[in-house]
Amino acid sequence: MSDLWKKINDDIPEYVSDICLDYNLKCERVSDLKTALLGDKFAIEFGINRFDVDVYYLYFDGNKIVKHSCGNFFARAFDDSDRKNLISGNGVDVIVRNCLKVTVSGLSSKWRNVLQGDTSWLKDYKKSPYYGMDKLSDEEKYVFETNFLSNNEL
Repeated sequence: MSDLWKKINDDIPEYVSDICLDYNLKCERVSDLKTALLGDKFAIEFGINRFDVDVYYLYFDGNKIVKHSCGNFFARAFDDSDRKNLISGNGVDVIVRNCLKVTVSGLSSKWRNVLQGDTSWLKDYKKSPYYGMDKLSDEEKYVFETNFLSNNEL
């Protein structure tokens, strides 16, 4: 079953290709179950789990990279227009792929400012019940420090 989630993660570049082109973002595999969209000073990371897609936002705060779990915060703005062209079926892979489709559509339609690198939304996020910080894995540290070092000073 784990190969199923790895395959979905392998397919993320296809799901986000329009966003990458529109916002000049780079799609980078982080691990078997995580892929990120990298901007100059931020990243949006997708984590594939058993029945859902987690969304994280990473950015520099001083000289360290901060990671927030923002999927629920972003999802509260999604609506029916973000739930179009879903895949038919009932399997777990269909559920996760549809979640990914809705998330990508919702980010593109409701959170353009985030995709453009604007961080003003963080004020509202930090006041929300969804606020939380996450620890970076070793793979995340490597990918993000490697990619961010060319655009930022640590």
